[in-house]
Amino acid sequence: MRRSGLGLLGLGALCAAAVSASSVGGCQAGSSSTGSGGSADGGGGSGNTTSNNGGGGSDTTSSGTAGGGVGGNGEGGSLPTATIQDITSGNIGEGVDVEVHGVVAMSRKYLVSKSNNTGSCLWGAYISAPGLAETGPNTGILAVSYGTPGVTDAQGNIVCPNLESEPAGDAFPDDVAPGDVLDVTGETSYFLLNACASQPADTNPSQVKQRQLAKVAKVERTSTGGPVPTPHTLTPEELAGVVSPMNQMFHDQWGGVKVRVAGPVDPVLQPDQNGVPKVVGAFGNIYVDLNSNDTIDVNDLRVGDKIYFVKNSANACYAGPNYPNTNVSWTRIDGFSTIDFCNWSLQPANKCADFDPPGQDCVDGLMCPQ
Repeated sequence: MRRSGLGLLGLGALCAAAVSASSVGGCQAGSSSTGSGGSADGGGGSGNTTSNNGGGGSDTTSSGTAGGGVGGNGEGGSLPTATIQDITSGNIGEGVDVEVHGVVAMSRKYLVSKSNNTGSCLWGAYISAPGLAETGPNTGILAVSYGTPGVTDAQGNIVCPNLESEPAGDAFPDDVAPGDVLDVTGETSYFLLNACASQPADTNPSQVKQRQLAKVAKVERTSTGGPVPTPHTLTPEELAGVVSPMNQMFHDQWGGVKVRVAGPVDPVLQPDQNGVPKVVGAFGNIYVDLNSNDTIDVNDLRVGDKIYFVKNSANACYAGPNYPNTNVSWTRIDGFSTIDFCNWSLQPANKCADFDPPGQDCVDGLMCPQ
């Protein structure tokens, strides 16, 4: 049975809250991306920062140890060497400059957030511990780095560099791809937007920060095109942990890790502006029905397009998901367990390879690069 959700849980309230906390406008109309960034490298030593996504969402503040400057660049003195497991397990505290060696890129580089207040553009990629056949707890993390500041467009919004035509200016190679092996220098961080504390309870806002490798200042790519681990298939108990706003143990273990939701799983259908039920709703979000009811609720999993979506791109690989047929049931969906604005979500990195079945444009012959 296909079900029709009568509202997008949390999106309207979250966008409204972001607007009220900002001197800038609200969520960007017509964007396939969510209205505010779910990760940020902070804006200064105090850990307070502005953040929003490539779609032009409103600025909000965040808490955590990440800062806008560079804590260490790996030159003129050695930094401690850490593993991803050291960072995500908390064995190394927040705000420590470290080097991680031989990690495996798990995604392309994407625009994590931008600030209409400061003009900053924050880029990131997901990385994995080396030598894995399958992802596991504490083996993945989001690493983020500031690039060239954005420019102001005619509407007063900050526009960050477009990777399709210009360099981003951050520490990651612009063409970083899954399977690349990297040595990365950055600072340990634990991130959550301050605005999440004041979100209405029915929007399921997170009370748990996400561990990151922030202020990345140096990335050395040592090889390309290697294997990547198979995503771990979530158990029913683990799947419940993905959407939980308070399960710190789960999110510390699995935040930033690529995982798999095994099917069959169906979407909660969402009405468009004319009330017609659709698989894909506002900002490119799909809701996976985890509790077999007729509406989106806090127990349903939001699947976004934040990693692969590029605003105004002519390349269909960077467009939102395309499921015009509402009678879809997935045998699997792969993506990164990560926080987006104030909600934990699943973010696929490839619109074709990470869905089975993929969207209609993929079926028609589109093969997106890994």
